[in-house]
Amino acid sequence: MAGAVAKAYSDALFQVGVEENCLDKLCDEIDGLAKIAESTPELIKLFTAPTISVKEKNDSAERIFGESLSGYAMNFIRVLIEKNRFGHIGKISEELRKSYNEYSGIVEVTVTTATPLSDALRTKLVEKLTTVTGKKISLVEKVDESIIGGIVLSYGNTQMDSSIRSRIDGIHAQIKSVIA
Repeated sequence: MAGAVAKAYSDALFQVGVEENCLDKLCDEIDGLAKIAESTPELIKLFTAPTISVKEKNDSAERIFGESLSGYAMNFIRVLIEKNRFGHIGKISEELRKSYNEYSGIVEVTVTTATPLSDALRTKLVEKLTTVTGKKISLVEKVDESIIGGIVLSYGNTQMDSSIRSRIDGIHAQIKSVIA
């Protein structure tokens, strides 16, 4: 249910962004809004509280975001508040970003390494992935020390795991199958 709600709202917002030629800015604003809501759960409580009137919630949203957001983003917040859907802002942002990336020919690739990527490696990786996919690359970097070394890439339905952890696990499984 929540996924369907998020998809419906993100699709509507996507259409506005395309029609009004402000999709880039709108996506960035909604991403930022979702990050703020994620780091400030009180904000979601404020905008979804049944004891606070819609007018008070809208007034608060205007005071908090009025200066920093476009009219389209503010109107979207008002709709979410009115329909009591502000709690879905994170999922709406995810769906909107997926639509934006597809529309713009961007592939979002998650790269997991044991230590942060150097600038040179990041550049090389983006160039290689651009060649492989034929699309622009948006890199999401994660650091996970448990992989010990190597790299794990995920995009779409593809995952490439060349981490030391996966190699150790593979060797462990082979040994276990021989002994068992």
